[in-house]
Amino acid sequence: MRILKKEISAKNGAGYVRLQADDNEDMWHLYNLITENDVVRASTVRNVVRESNTGSTSKNRVKMMITIRVERVEFDSEHCSLRLVGRNVEENEFVKMGQYHTVDLEANQPLRLEKSCWDVICLDRLEEAADPAAKADMAAVVMQEGLAHICLVTSSMTITRARIERRMPKKGQLNQAHSKALAKFLEDIYDAIKKHINFDIVRVVLVGSPGFLKDDFMNFLNDTAVRRGDTVLVQNKSKFLRVNASSGHKNAIEQVLASSEVRSQLNDVKAVAEVRALERFYSTLSSDEDRAAYGFKQVLHADEHLAIDELLVTDKLFQAADVVLRQQYVSLVESVREHGGKVYVFSSMHVSGEQLDQYTGVAATLRFPLVQPQETDSEDEEEEAPPTESLVEDEFYDDFVGERRRRLSSVDDLDGCHIDMGSMGLVG
Repeated sequence: MRILKKEISAKNGAGYVRLQADDNEDMWHLYNLITENDVVRASTVRNVVRESNTGSTSKNRVKMMITIRVERVEFDSEHCSLRLVGRNVEENEFVKMGQYHTVDLEANQPLRLEKSCWDVICLDRLEEAADPAAKADMAAVVMQEGLAHICLVTSSMTITRARIERRMPKKGQLNQAHSKALAKFLEDIYDAIKKHINFDIVRVVLVGSPGFLKDDFMNFLNDTAVRRGDTVLVQNKSKFLRVNASSGHKNAIEQVLASSEVRSQLNDVKAVAEVRALERFYSTLSSDEDRAAYGFKQVLHADEHLAIDELLVTDKLFQAADVVLRQQYVSLVESVREHGGKVYVFSSMHVSGEQLDQYTGVAATLRFPLVQPQETDSEDEEEEAPPTESLVEDEFYDDFVGERRRRLSSVDDLDGCHIDMGSMGLVG
């Protein structure tokens, strides 16, 4: 994504950014940046009816610039395009003030995005989208007999490029039908890889399956590429990495990304870092549940005790139309970072984000065990119940909390949207 111009106030975070999305990945970032009540100025096309002096009418499609206040944002995952619906807020020859209009946004289309407050989540997203090194260049192929998925894995999305299904005859010593069907199945995967994977961009292709199917496929790929003279595949065969996967379903990619083989080769890829954080949460939840929390109330309680080591949250929560609700999650992220915790924002279009959504979209791994407060049947019972202190088994807790509270007590509370402008490079 290219940032053409940026003017954001260091005082209250209000301002605008002129930008241009260069590819499908940028369109997903743009979808997460634009929220209800933002003001967007972009080029659009509208059917305009003109009436002549004789009373006849003609309809023409007119290209123009329009500025709307966004009321709804829609993302087309198949074509990676955006549709913005809102009211016109600037005088226009063809569209009256307050009149509704729909703007379709595609890659390579410049626009101006204005917000009343660019919070830390939006600024992080903008910085990530503008950094070419933040994009992963990885593909994944997971398969089982009769089912395969060919996907592109970026920092924010797992994009399915091909799903291959084929009915497989039963195995047997003299059953040649199974061998022929398997050969045709592997050939379909081979052709899909040639069609959907650009080896000028992709630097590694993960090939996973249960058992030895991945080995059979790699032998088939190498032999077929040499026989057909497919120089692209021959020259890039070193990019293929065999890993174990539980199945040929798309969600098996999470297991592939979590394997130690992949970690050692792809430690710099954001998607792998998120999967590793999610795996640590799963492990902690099963072995020491008092050091894991999920759901907003539990996680907020842990943050109030300065207990969060790693915060896991999906970007879907920052798309809430309710400004107050969105600000609660933004404040949680800022608080965890201020207290020295790490924050992982998962994409809801990535398999790891889909897994996190099953735990309400927000979870945390804690520095020390913390018993969550018991919920009461009514507010009256909660008021009458004596306060219970959290059970802490780490001696480090007292010193850690005391130091943090002494430091925080010297800082005045800030109203509204708090943004660390210095760290974002917005203060000259």
